[in-house]
Amino acid sequence: MFWLGIIGAAIVLVSGTVCAAPSHLGPTGIVGTPTADVVGARQYDVAADYVEWDSDVKSWPIRLVAGVADKLEVGVGYTKWSDGGSIKITPVNVKAVVAPESGSSPAVAVGAGYGKIKDGVDIKITTLYAVATKTLSEAEDNYYDEGGMRGTVRGSLGIMYNKYSNGGSDSYTEPFASLEYLTPNGNTTLAVEYKTKENDMDAVSSLLVRHMVTPNTWVQLGWTNSFYSLGWDDHELFLGIGYRFAPQPEEEWYY
Repeated sequence: MFWLGIIGAAIVLVSGTVCAAPSHLGPTGIVGTPTADVVGARQYDVAADYVEWDSDVKSWPIRLVAGVADKLEVGVGYTKWSDGGSIKITPVNVKAVVAPESGSSPAVAVGAGYGKIKDGVDIKITTLYAVATKTLSEAEDNYYDEGGMRGTVRGSLGIMYNKYSNGGSDSYTEPFASLEYLTPNGNTTLAVEYKTKENDMDAVSSLLVRHMVTPNTWVQLGWTNSFYSLGWDDHELFLGIGYRFAPQPEEEWYY
């Protein structure tokens, strides 16, 4: 398929060091679901993507996530959905790691988000979630027994609550899961995700390739039906770019 060819081409980009990055939902994660990763303290991730749902419907998810302390991130976002008119989503989010990963236990994080969909009448969205992420297989740089090196495999499992308010309110609690494969040299991440459907919307499912082109810059592309927290009717390609800014501490001078 056409999109598989494009994703395959992304894997041969120049090398860098893979890092977690903001999801379209806002917090660090895949596309429409979070992981238990957070941005490092005093680091800032900014990312923008482009999704063309069809010739007349396009969206631009833009987000900024900051590591305000060890194991704590906060973020803001802006998504414009253009379909002749204009729908705007302005989310804010926070996520904290409550238990780091150990040899036998996954990392566990909890998070919350709040957003508004402006489309004539405002719809308020409140999101709460908990997610566990575990390294299932470590990379081995000298793993040649089968003719190649072995990468890292990570899995995440969580549950998400969404409440939609517009005069009345509707709420849904759904499980989600994701699986990531990091190449042995850490250049590229291939990830898939799934979240069960809310009411009459489709389930969220995505395939993502994320690749570092410099130590602080990544590109990504994939195939998704995720629009904020919801699953759209059709899956489409998306393209994105991100940058991590980590200010260096001032140099100390000794006399």
